[in-house]
Amino acid sequence: MANQSYVYGSGVTNIKGVNSFEIGDTYSQYDIVFFSGYTESQNTYTAVQLGSSTGHYYYTGTENITADTTNSPDQSSSDWTQKLFSRSSYGCAVRFENLVYQAGFGDGYYSILSKSENSLRTVFDLKFDKRSNKETRALVHLFEDSFNKGDKVSGGYTGIYFTPFAPYNEEHEFYIQEFNRSYDYPNVNTVSVSLYREDQSTTDWQGYYIPFNQTRGFFTVGETYSTHDIVYLSGDAEAFNDKYTIYQSGWYYYTGLEESVASDSNSPAAENNLWTKDTFYFSLNQGLSINQKPRFLEMKAQNDYLIRVKDGINNKLLSLDFSLDGRTDKETKAIIHFLEHKGGAQQFRFTPPAPYNKENLVFICPTWEHGLVYKDNNNISVKFVEFPINSIDLNVTFKSLVTIDPYFRSNEQRQGL
Repeated sequence: MANQSYVYGSGVTNIKGVNSFEIGDTYSQYDIVFFSGYTESQNTYTAVQLGSSTGHYYYTGTENITADTTNSPDQSSSDWTQKLFSRSSYGCAVRFENLVYQAGFGDGYYSILSKSENSLRTVFDLKFDKRSNKETRALVHLFEDSFNKGDKVSGGYTGIYFTPFAPYNEEHEFYIQEFNRSYDYPNVNTVSVSLYREDQSTTDWQGYYIPFNQTRGFFTVGETYSTHDIVYLSGDAEAFNDKYTIYQSGWYYYTGLEESVASDSNSPAAENNLWTKDTFYFSLNQGLSINQKPRFLEMKAQNDYLIRVKDGINNKLLSLDFSLDGRTDKETKAIIHFLEHKGGAQQFRFTPPAPYNKENLVFICPTWEHGLVYKDNNNISVKFVEFPINSIDLNVTFKSLVTIDPYFRSNEQRQGL
């Protein structure tokens, strides 16, 4: 065995005593090795020759092994990995925020524009509770070592591959900016880490953070659907014909309390159906508090006397911060999917509780957070901001006053002809 605390080319971390992989050595769960190849029968094989990448690997098998050529890190079926290998604990959270340009106009009007196609930023706050010293050592080493891998074209460091908990359970590359290890008591530790993902494009409508294969897919006549099922309406699922308009196409959510068999008469495109596309239909928890702060202008007179004047016609737009607690995994998936595909900038209908329960109010949700409490038990915190103009309803018309500067009038107009 190469008994050394630092292997040349392996990158520097605060975890010492990491050795290179050797044929014949015995390994147990959460052991760390640096793999660059191995020597067998006095023949040296490099990682490149073996079709593998050089770097640190972590043993995830539950049984001890004696290393040989069949269970080395270059074998796809081996228990060695460079990915995040530990399952996170309950109490994790996911934070979503859309980075936007916001332009404010008079009378409370404003516009929202996403900064880029990948402006929806997500942070996974993970916890690993009650972990042994050995597992903690391997986790901390994995997080630190991610900063040593600068093989991106841009020159930046690489992330680590990780499959999050449901409903985000699809493997992606995440980036680490900070992590923490706390010592609870002998051989019991807690590790927390924030994983960032910044390269998810909103043009990838099938990908996003809840992938297409985690939904019911395309709406299909003859399928049975139940509450909170998610479908995409885009022509016939088999033939992809153009039976629906662009406005009708999109993601829909089943709001019925009873199962139903899909047909053309109860499809999302039919009238008076139980599917919704742009309405936030999820029930609210009791104890919702709405703090309202109307906008006004302040003018200071003599002796510090204040004169208050309302600021425009949209001076009482609602801003709601509330939680949707105790939600099942299925409802949580529908809520997150709904908000995700609105991208933090698109409008949706929402009817607040009385006395603000005016129909056809529209909101945007610029930020939200999902907390995993326990199995089939989730809390979701949202921020809804009322939008002054309803651009969803095609029946809404606007009357605009257009004025023409006298400088640009024609000679006939200036002469009063």
